[in-house]
Amino acid sequence: MGVCLDWGAHHRTCFNVYSKYNLEAKRRLWKCIEEARRSLGEGAWCTLGDFNAVRNGDERRGVNAGVPSSQALESNLFNGFLTRVELDDLNLLGSRYTWYHPNDIAMSRIDRVLISEEWNQFWGATSLWMLPRDVSDHCLLVLKLRGWDWGPRPFRFNNFWLENKKFKGVVEDWWRNRNSSGWMSFVLKEKYCPIGGGGWGEVV
Repeated sequence: MGVCLDWGAHHRTCFNVYSKYNLEAKRRLWKCIEEARRSLGEGAWCTLGDFNAVRNGDERRGVNAGVPSSQALESNLFNGFLTRVELDDLNLLGSRYTWYHPNDIAMSRIDRVLISEEWNQFWGATSLWMLPRDVSDHCLLVLKLRGWDWGPRPFRFNNFWLENKKFKGVVEDWWRNRNSSGWMSFVLKEKYCPIGGGGWGEVV
């Protein structure tokens, strides 16, 4: 799906991509994007979504480990497509992979945001961040403009909370009832992160 916007004298084009797993289907999609890029002319471009393709072996782990030749072919074709459309594949900040199998063994970076030089010139410095995975097996991506990133909100603790006799019980109950599953570092992160906003600190 593509959306073209005229912003005064500026032309903006955004494409939302969802690619099938089959290589031939991917090649048809890439060709459609190339043709659209040529026909719509220059201007600021942003193409984003699930490309279902990796650029090299480092972007895939525990997936199709037995067919490296087909992976290499797909990566070469995908890199060729990126070169022809002249779009910058933004580096991912916050993590390395965007898709995780439920068993947390297989993972890949298949979701991307591609932008043109005109897009970068119009909006300023652009960075791509990944949010923690929630319901979907894909992680949410956030495109931040102009590099305005103030980091996470600081956690504020009021010492008088410790004087409340119910404080320890509230903390223990909240921690015990916060159910998370996965590898241990993920569980710890899921239990700890809400403290900065909406956690037990606001309950007391």
